[in-house]
Amino acid sequence: MAIDIITITGGLPRDAELRFTKSGKAVTSFTLANSDNKFDQEQNQWVKTRSMYLDVTIWDESTERKQNPVQWARLASELKQGDQVAVKGKLTTRTWETDGGEKRSKMEFLATSFYRMPTTQGAPNGQQAQQNITQGLGAQAAGDPWNGAPQGGFSGADANPPF
Repeated sequence: MAIDIITITGGLPRDAELRFTKSGKAVTSFTLANSDNKFDQEQNQWVKTRSMYLDVTIWDESTERKQNPVQWARLASELKQGDQVAVKGKLTTRTWETDGGEKRSKMEFLATSFYRMPTTQGAPNGQQAQQNITQGLGAQAAGDPWNGAPQGGFSGADANPPF
């Protein structure tokens, strides 16, 4: 059995769009953008080296398979430009034929769920949120009883751990 479920993260370059099929099923489409950056020491700044854009489609869960289905498409329709999200699903290839008879295909991501990542107000691409997280780690480590080496080792006659 192959496991083909993956998670992809990125930002929305434009608002998500909610549509309904002729049978009334809700589907939301949006584009997920992601880029790689490297620090250019000559320019003393981060430079974008590669960008990727992936079309994402998400449907409401079927009432046929679940008693309390999640309305993923309706939830995803609230996503706005600049939102950072993580989507779970799988890559698929959609094929179609144009009016001129040409066969076309396109890679897209069929999402089964998503998570809108929290961001700090006004921070581009979540950079401020990441900075706050890393700055907060030092202060948190000092007062965190779980953030340190064990004191005193194992108690008892055996020097080996009890597992």
